[in-house]
Amino acid sequence: MAGTSKKLTLHLLDDKFTVSKLAQFAELPMIVARGEMCFSARTDEELMIVTPEFMAPSNVQQEIGWRALRIEGESPLKDGGLLPSVIDPLVQAGITPLVFTTFNTLYVFLREEQIVDAVKALQHAGHTFEHKEVGVPK
Repeated sequence: MAGTSKKLTLHLLDDKFTVSKLAQFAELPMIVARGEMCFSARTDEELMIVTPEFMAPSNVQQEIGWRALRIEGESPLKDGGLLPSVIDPLVQAGITPLVFTTFNTLYVFLREEQIVDAVKALQHAGHTFEHKEVGVPK
């Protein structure tokens, strides 16, 4: 695949995240609206939010134990090869990621129990990991 030759530097964030499903027309919880490192998507069926575990809303359907990879320095909106270069090795390893992009950064969320296999697959694809204190202020 054409995009898989791109070599990137990835950062595994220290924080653990929760994926929460809210009702379609639910209001965005205030802590999410004002918090840092939160992601949301609303469809005609649901409102999904990804937050650090300590910010997750209560009494909603949730999946806990997610970790995030942060890929900086490339614009995911301008570089069509960025997403496949990260996703393809994960899918080939049997790992299903959850992906969010911003204007500047690509975030790939993975189940915590898949982190070791994900790191191996991404390193095998030529990507490198750099430790960087990036996370959610507590």
